[in-house]
Amino acid sequence: MVRYYVIFKGQVQGVGFRYTLYRLAVGLKITGWVKNRSDGTVEAELQGKKSDILFLISNLQKNSYFIIIDDYFMKEISLKEEEVSFRVR
Repeated sequence: MVRYYVIFKGQVQGVGFRYTLYRLAVGLKITGWVKNRSDGTVEAELQGKKSDILFLISNLQKNSYFIIIDDYFMKEISLKEEEVSFRVR
């Protein structure tokens, strides 16, 4: 189990990005959260199996014609053992 802090850049606001990420995360049993930032990017914390998190990130664009990820930054952070769900902030 791992937890990542991720910032997504590109066409990621106003295109259903957070809810697409939410649906994928819930389906993969990934916990954490996602929210828009004032600079036009989206940030998230994703906790689960590393392979599931990488699968989620690689499939975000494939689940919408409108989402365009130009770049993303990802770093591993401490686990939150008590976390049991995923939410959109």
